[in-house]
Amino acid sequence: MTKDSSLELSRRHLLQGAVAAGVTAALTGGVELTSAQPSKSGQIGQLGPEFTNLHNDLMDLAKRWTRQKKLARDDRFVYTVDLAQLMICFAQAGERESYEILRERLIATVVRNDPHEPYTQGMVAWRYIEGQPLDASGTTEALRLARALWLGSQTFNRPKDADVAAMILAGYARHEITDQGVWIIRNYFGFVTHSFASNSFLVDYDPDFIAAIAEARADAQLAKLARLSYGAIKMAVAPSGLLYDLLQPELKTLYPELDVVAMSPNDIVQFSNCTTVATTIARGLPDAARRILVFALDRLEDLRIFYYGKTGEPVNGRSAGLFELSALVRLATLLGSSDSALTVAHQAMGKWKFFAGRADTTQSYLVGEILMAIHALQGAR
Repeated sequence: MTKDSSLELSRRHLLQGAVAAGVTAALTGGVELTSAQPSKSGQIGQLGPEFTNLHNDLMDLAKRWTRQKKLARDDRFVYTVDLAQLMICFAQAGERESYEILRERLIATVVRNDPHEPYTQGMVAWRYIEGQPLDASGTTEALRLARALWLGSQTFNRPKDADVAAMILAGYARHEITDQGVWIIRNYFGFVTHSFASNSFLVDYDPDFIAAIAEARADAQLAKLARLSYGAIKMAVAPSGLLYDLLQPELKTLYPELDVVAMSPNDIVQFSNCTTVATTIARGLPDAARRILVFALDRLEDLRIFYYGKTGEPVNGRSAGLFELSALVRLATLLGSSDSALTVAHQAMGKWKFFAGRADTTQSYLVGEILMAIHALQGAR
C-alpha cells in the first residue's frame, strides 16, 4: 500500500482537526510569571459556578456522544486520539460507565493483539471506519490510550487495564530505531505495507508518563524508553526556546556535518505542538517546559499559533485558539503555577462557553482538551 496524501494531511493536523472553525482567542490582560514557581496553597480557591457549569455541560455532551456512538469526524473516520482523550476525562471525573463504553470499543477495534502477527501486538491504530481494514498505527494515539487505561485502572480499580496499558507501551516501543546515530520513535507502522515511517513528530513522545509507569512497575525497559524520549525532545529545542515539530535523522545523509535532525518546515513552529509536548516533560525537563510557558505568558495579549523557531517572532497574525489556551492551563498546573493557570482559564472562559454552546460531534478532541484543563485546575486547589 502506498501511503496516500489524505492520511499524511490528516496526521499533520491530527491534534487540530477538532478545533471549531473560526473559534480563536486573542487574550486581553497580561500575567506575570516568576520562574513558574509553585503558588501558595489555597490561592486557587474554589473555581466557582462558571467552571462547574461549563464542566457539566461539556461532560454531558461527551457522555451523550459516547452512548450514541457519534464520535466520527467529517471524513467518517473515528480517530483514536479523540476517544482516548475522552477516556482520560471520564477517568478523571470518575465516570465509569462512559469510560467502559469507550474502553471496550477501542480495545476491540484499534488495539492489535493478533497471535498470527505477534510483532504488532500492542500497536494501536490511529483511526478506523467500522468494517474497513486498519491502515497504520499511531504513536501519539498509543500514548493517549495507554494513559487513559492507566488512569482508569487506578480510578476504577481495574488492574487488567494497567496490564493492557503496559502491552500498548511495549507495542509503542517497537517503533524505535537508531538511525544515523540518532534514536527516535517512528511516527507510524503500516499494517499493510509492514513498513515504518522514517520521521518522528514531537507529539509522538510522553516521557513523563512513561517514566511514571516505569517507576510504578519497576520496569527497567520503560525507564530506558523514558530516558531516551527525554533525549529526543532535548534535540528539538529551538534557539527561541520553542520546540521544533519533527525529527528526521535521514537528513544527516544530505548534511553529514550539520545538526539538522530537528526541524519544522521553513522554521515555522506550531505553538499548539509546543504546549502539548511541554505538558509531557514538565516533570523530567522542567526548564524546557517552563520556557514554553514563560514564552506564552509574555505574549498573552497577542499569542499566535505560528512562530519562527530561531527568533520567536510570529509568522502571521493568526491568533492562538482554545487548543493552545487549554493546554497552557494544564502546563501551568503541572509546573506548579496555579495562579498563571487560573488567569489563563478566566481569560479563556468566554471562549470556552461560546464553544460549548456550539460544539458538535466532530469536535470531541477539543471538548476533551477543555475538560482536562478544568480537571487540572480542580487538582491544583
